[in-house]
Amino acid sequence: MKNTQKKKKKTITKKKKKIKKKKKKKKKTVASFIGWMKERNLSQSTIRNYTEGVKHYGENNELTTKQINEYFKKSKLDGLSVAFMIRRRTALKSWVKFQKIRNIDWEIVNRVIPSYQRNFFDTINEEELELLKKARVEAREKIYQRNNLILDFFFYTGTRATELINIKHSDYNPQRKTLRILGKGNKVRYILLPTRLASKFTFNSPNYFFENSFWKTKLSLRNVEDMVKKRVQKSPINKIITPHSFRRSFATLLHNKGVQLTTIQKLLGHSNINTTSNYIHNDWNYLHADYSKIWKE
Repeated sequence: MKNTQKKKKKTITKKKKKIKKKKKKKKKTVASFIGWMKERNLSQSTIRNYTEGVKHYGENNELTTKQINEYFKKSKLDGLSVAFMIRRRTALKSWVKFQKIRNIDWEIVNRVIPSYQRNFFDTINEEELELLKKARVEAREKIYQRNNLILDFFFYTGTRATELINIKHSDYNPQRKTLRILGKGNKVRYILLPTRLASKFTFNSPNYFFENSFWKTKLSLRNVEDMVKKRVQKSPINKIITPHSFRRSFATLLHNKGVQLTTIQKLLGHSNINTTSNYIHNDWNYLHADYSKIWKE
């Protein structure tokens, strides 16, 4: 009797251990993944893109090298773009990291995804900036001047739209002539300003630099995006221009004026210099002019 009772106890404890192991192996949800990304101060756009990537792959799909490989093979057969697949790979890498899975051979996965030459993104030069500033869509003079200042700020600082709307007067240091920027992932960087932009700051004011004229609160991201869209539509510029285009324009402008890539990297707040080089977008005319130099005697 004692032996049979001991055997029963052993089998019960074994079953309990198996249940515990199964509970430990249970995959975490997308909802907890979103919380994990927020804790790491990832931007809203990154969180949205990574979440979409995981859902496209399948939240409950197995995470193995073979399974991920098959997913990208199917994506290629379905005619999905290389850029799309690269974004999905980045999302899945984060998802795998979150799940604490360490046996994925990404080199095998990378062989499925073709390499590609990055497209040229539209940028603007200083003459086109002036055309945008002349393309008035605002009835009130004060709002018109504020929006022109936003365009100048975008073009001559390379700040992101999410950074620009959060700038306060008190962020500018007149002694050091630097502006404090709170960037992606709560990273703080300091940028330089042209004198005419620096002169617009009111020392020690607690207010936002760009305010909604009616509510006296900071501008929303939508306000800024809509303003840029309307200005581009009104102007003679036949390009796809968004607030982020100004960031690329800033990088391209500095590069064309001979500024070192490391300086551009610091001003843009990139941790990787390769990201900075990808922001420089000269058009085909510029490339042709540069290439033609080798034939000139």
